[in-house]
Amino acid sequence: MGTLRAWERRYGFPKPARRTDSNRRLYSALQIEQLQNVARAIEHGYRPGDVVHMPRSQLRALLAAAPRRAPSPGPAPNARGIADVPTLIQLLAQDDVKGIEAELRFTAAALGAKRFVTECAQPLAEAVGQAWASGKLTIRHEHLLTECLSTQLRALLSLQQDAEGSPTVLLSSLPGEPHTLGLQMIAVYLAVSGAKPRLLGANTPASEIAAAARALDARVVGLAVTPALSVLDTLRELRSLAQALPKSTPVWLGGSGVGALGRLPSRTEPVLSWAALDRALSRARARARQ
Repeated sequence: MGTLRAWERRYGFPKPARRTDSNRRLYSALQIEQLQNVARAIEHGYRPGDVVHMPRSQLRALLAAAPRRAPSPGPAPNARGIADVPTLIQLLAQDDVKGIEAELRFTAAALGAKRFVTECAQPLAEAVGQAWASGKLTIRHEHLLTECLSTQLRALLSLQQDAEGSPTVLLSSLPGEPHTLGLQMIAVYLAVSGAKPRLLGANTPASEIAAAARALDARVVGLAVTPALSVLDTLRELRSLAQALPKSTPVWLGGSGVGALGRLPSRTEPVLSWAALDRALSRARARARQ
């Protein structure tokens, strides 16, 4: 009982009712279930402050994933039970796809969708790209990791999509850019932030992106730009897209190729960090209210 009272003071949880005749604490069935799940999570190495306010569905998913974690060769997960990027890269080098999938599922349940994107998926994708560029991994490893991450991101997106999300953001890439992993991360981040992402896919001409934006009533278009694209071709497509879109529709540009573009066409803006994406989303919502 002393532990529960300490949690009440420190975390504001649980919040029991009181009996009027004796002032005894009364806990609801949902509170008891949550307390039992919190206790189990603590047994798995989590701190109380990390789990007492975790939504019931997320905490249940965390606990459901934990028993399925099978030991894999290589470095052990960190003290909180979440494998770090070097661990995942070593599993990838060993072609341990099942191990990677299990670690990604567990990490997504432990961190939640938004933190999974910012603290696991993006750093992992960047680290694998660097390892491939330095010859430590091969192209097949990069492709395997992309597929594993894409599977997990799409699962998260299916759980986060809100029919009433706003604004609708159409995500795509221009001709010559075949990669969509970054767009999938952004889609999950936007969905968790209450927006409505629509993934159009890669290699899409500006005219088709504009047509999709009109058909889906998208208030923003987001494009991935990497060094794989020709600067001149990209600028030409961006100018064409800006002309085809309504004047109130901004174009967000993300990716490592944005810096090489120089002066950007009108109504296009670089969005190169998660904080910048938060600010751009706030501006889009402010415009919608005007």
